[in-house]
Amino acid sequence: MSTRRRAAATMAAAATMALAGAAGAQDAGRAEQRDRPAGNVPPADRPLIRRIPEPAVAVEGGFGMLGYVGGAAGVGPTWNVRVTGTMSPRVAIEGNYIGSVNERATVARSLVMTSFDAGVRYNVLRADDAIVQPFVVAGVGYTGWAGEGGDAFALAVPLTVGVERLVTRNVKLGARMSFRPAFFDDLAVRGAANQTGGDSWALLAHGGGAF
Repeated sequence: MSTRRRAAATMAAAATMALAGAAGAQDAGRAEQRDRPAGNVPPADRPLIRRIPEPAVAVEGGFGMLGYVGGAAGVGPTWNVRVTGTMSPRVAIEGNYIGSVNERATVARSLVMTSFDAGVRYNVLRADDAIVQPFVVAGVGYTGWAGEGGDAFALAVPLTVGVERLVTRNVKLGARMSFRPAFFDDLAVRGAANQTGGDSWALLAHGGGAF
C-alpha cells in the first residue's frame, strides 16, 4: 500500500473515532439533563422545607373581652401583657399580666381585676408543621379585685388554649381563650345573701415581637 493510502486510512479512522466520542458525550449530556429535577429544587441531601427558627423570647400585648361565670359582673374589656421564654420547640414558660373592667351585675359600679400568673405552655405542633401553631397553657397566680364587693387576694389557676403564627422572624400574631378558676375568693356585694365567685373566662387577640 502506498504512503498516501496509508495516511488517508489513518485520517479516516481518527475522524470516525472522534465522531463516535462526540456522539457519546452528547447522549450522556441529554441523559443528565433529563434526570435533573425541574426548577429550583435543592439537591437530594437538603430538606425541601426549611425549619423556622424558634424565637428565644417573645413580648406580646393583647386586647379582648372578659366575663364572669358566676354572674359577678357583666362582660367587659380586658387587656394582657405577656413574656414568653422558649425552652424547646414544644415547651415554653409564660409570664402574664391581665387586667379588666366590668360592671357589677347588682349595682352600677365597676369591678377592676388585676392578675399576675406564670404558666407552662405546650405547643401541640411545631411552628412550621401547619399554617398556625396550636398550644395549651396551664398556670398559677394571683388575682385581686377593686371596687364594690371586691376581694384583695385570690388564687387563680388559668387554663388556656390558643393558636398563633410567626408572620415574620420577629412578628407574632395569635388568639387565645382562657378559663380562670379562682380560689379563696368572695365578690359578694355587701348585704347579699349568697357568695359570688371570681371564676372568669377571657377571649384575647394578641401580637408582639419575637427575638
